[in-house]
Amino acid sequence: MEVLKDFPEDFAKALQTSFYMLNLFNVRYLEDENTFFKKYWRFSYIGATVFIHVLTLGLHMSELVTEKEMNQFAYLIPSILVTIHAVLKSLLLIPETRQISEFIKELGSLWRVKFTSSQRKQKDALFWQLHLINRASFWATVCGSFQYLLSPLFETLFRRFILKQDCELLLPFATNYPFNPTKNWLIYLLVYIFQLYSMTVLVGIYMGAALMMTTSCALLGIEFLMLKEDLALVKPKPNRNWNFDEGTHDDNDDASIETFVERHQKLLRLSRQLDNVFNGMVFIDILFVGITTCAFSFMGQFARGPGMLVSYIGIASSMLTVLYLCYYGELLTGASSSIGDTAYNNLWYKGGSHYKSAILFIIKISQKPCCLTSLRYAVVSMAMFTKVISTTWSYFSLMNSVYSEE
Repeated sequence: MEVLKDFPEDFAKALQTSFYMLNLFNVRYLEDENTFFKKYWRFSYIGATVFIHVLTLGLHMSELVTEKEMNQFAYLIPSILVTIHAVLKSLLLIPETRQISEFIKELGSLWRVKFTSSQRKQKDALFWQLHLINRASFWATVCGSFQYLLSPLFETLFRRFILKQDCELLLPFATNYPFNPTKNWLIYLLVYIFQLYSMTVLVGIYMGAALMMTTSCALLGIEFLMLKEDLALVKPKPNRNWNFDEGTHDDNDDASIETFVERHQKLLRLSRQLDNVFNGMVFIDILFVGITTCAFSFMGQFARGPGMLVSYIGIASSMLTVLYLCYYGELLTGASSSIGDTAYNNLWYKGGSHYKSAILFIIKISQKPCCLTSLRYAVVSMAMFTKVISTTWSYFSLMNSVYSEE
């Protein structure tokens, strides 16, 4: 993408998928030079489209609850939850556009292009893994969404023109409009395009925000791992005259304790910025994942044909999104704390007093590892994922028991 062209290739490639999906909702980063109107005018029609979609969907949903039309209710409840989830994400993400742009710029400016052989091997393995996750998430979302959204159209065309049946015109979402959306083919197709566009925009912010958060956490964790390797290469040296504030050292090599401390401090500041931006979104994701998973499971019990596949994709996508987040949250925490272990193993006792003080400072800082949190309370880790699985299973068991009784 054009806004990422000035960053290192591997760094830019990792962010491309999330940037593309967020652009569907007009969430754009690294465009601070544009005027306010140029950046935000698209929200005029995007906001109106989403508002009409949510309003008509909500009005029809209330009718289904009162009329107890369980089949339609089960089919619509996942899309309702995804819609609410996406709207909440947009409300949290859009105000943080400037902060996220600053985070990307600073992390990109710190991103190295020179690696040792061990660093390059580790970096390539982690990026291969990250690209695989981003591609899998993107295509699973695209395939699941378009199967959900286009199945009614294909079914209508097949029954009308192949089977010659006089069936009703099917829409992706049965909603309340002040007119008959299936009165004729023109109105039907216009309404269908409207629903297709509005849900595509919502899915873009829904998955794009998750990928942006996961990728940012992964990139920061990878940089911490590279920094740990840098510390292992630092050699103890006697006291020297150097000015840390001005950044002037008496040698030009990168493997110096002064250079390490400078980079370490910048990454620590970025980790705090990452948590400040995304801790609210983590809470929203954890709050919705169990309910959304159960909704897709509930849909699968009533679905037929393609609907069953959509429910399975929805369940897998919901759980894997949280798994990726928790995995890279664990990576960030482990990478930042492992710097302290590397400092312990350094031959610090052979250095001067300045060197020993720097190592002591690094060890103390590393005792409180960097982390991504949910509302600055619960740390994102694999332990959190096990709790999410446990809670989701409880919801699922409760839903099954209630459904079996009915």
